[in-house]
Amino acid sequence: MLSDAMTAAERKYAIEGRRDAETDRIAHMMTHMARNRAYVSAAEAAGGDPGGAILAAHRERFQWYRDQWRAQPRAAVAEGLTGAAFEASGAPPLCIDIEVAAVCDLACPFCFRQTFATPDKIIADDLCFRIIDQAVELGVPSLKFNWRGEPLLNSKLPDYVAYAKDRGVLDTMINSSATKLDEAMSRRLIEAGLDLIIYSFDGGTRETYERMRPGRFDDNRFDEVYGNIRRFAEIRGDLGAVFPRTKIQMILTEDSFGEQDAFHEIFSDCVDDVTVKQYTERGAGLRDLDRATREQLSSALMDRGLPDDTPYMRDMNGDLYVAAGRLPCEQPFQRMLVTYDGRAAMCCYDWGAQHPIGYVDEAAIETGEMAYEDIVEKVRNGAKGFEQMTRVDMPRRFNAPAPKTQTLRELWYGPEIDAVRTCHVEGRGGEMDVCRHCQFKETYDWQSVVE
Repeated sequence: MLSDAMTAAERKYAIEGRRDAETDRIAHMMTHMARNRAYVSAAEAAGGDPGGAILAAHRERFQWYRDQWRAQPRAAVAEGLTGAAFEASGAPPLCIDIEVAAVCDLACPFCFRQTFATPDKIIADDLCFRIIDQAVELGVPSLKFNWRGEPLLNSKLPDYVAYAKDRGVLDTMINSSATKLDEAMSRRLIEAGLDLIIYSFDGGTRETYERMRPGRFDDNRFDEVYGNIRRFAEIRGDLGAVFPRTKIQMILTEDSFGEQDAFHEIFSDCVDDVTVKQYTERGAGLRDLDRATREQLSSALMDRGLPDDTPYMRDMNGDLYVAAGRLPCEQPFQRMLVTYDGRAAMCCYDWGAQHPIGYVDEAAIETGEMAYEDIVEKVRNGAKGFEQMTRVDMPRRFNAPAPKTQTLRELWYGPEIDAVRTCHVEGRGGEMDVCRHCQFKETYDWQSVVE
């Protein structure tokens, strides 16, 4: 496996909290590993674990996986590992994101969905189970059961989670808006052995939340979703469960930045981790800076002789930074993502897999762009649920891999993703069409405007 190594610039991460959420997450898993469904299934299959060797192995593997999340990409870049050298290192994908539902019931103004056509589809059962099987064979320690859509809109989600856990996947997780997190689904997810739910909830007040997260088909109400999240915590307690751990995050916009205290206050007693996330521009044109900070930014850019469109970041404490350059992206060395129809991508910010690295199912090849074109047509016709998507257009395609199906292993060590890794290892990531204007904050070398 890859050894740890640091890049020249220290990387700043886009998700922040008042506590070290990563340390808390690891401690929680280590403490409660005996109740992780993957361990329970392994111990049952072995006829017991009287000496605790299986438990120790599961703890060791989880710690390794969390350590490698940062260490694996750092080492690959520092050691220049691409192609056969990367494969020889034995570095596996640390997570596979499976898009169990591309459909979403919200019309958030900051979402890529308002810019790029996104199919209202769910994954076929056989494809999902096949991806899980291949991930297990490849030694993948974690699976996230979502990407662009709301995973709770797929009623089979708990079945997928339970199958993955019983096959030995250590860490299973979802991002969810919690709009569909009713009592029945809550119990099914807990019983399935889900390890982590990351709630997306933007705003510390009713007014901000309902403005930031409007419904597509029906009104989306603060009280209902807030109630779902609180009720989930109660159900988990009633069942005596310790999983899934819960985290909530809010995007920092001009409106929500000043609501961080309120956000923390309303969730700190019912969610394990409360975090905030940097706003990234996805075509909505929302402001994330107040007037005073915009003036500070303008002055800093002028003093440095930098253009007005220079990327910037303001952290949760209000400290302002400007980009001094690009850093190699970590994601092509950490994970792969698979869309509902089997198109593979190498970055969660590559919405719609505009730079696909291959296919794991014929559906993505045979149907091509038809599902995307259908969405554009519905937008143009003002169909119900599409009225707020007036800016939607077809996503561009920056890459055309061979039209053939491959396994996750073949894709992970294949030429398409290797070309991406090579660009980033050589410091040329910003030259790629899909990466050139990427708003992912973690790919920039940030310098404080305060000398």
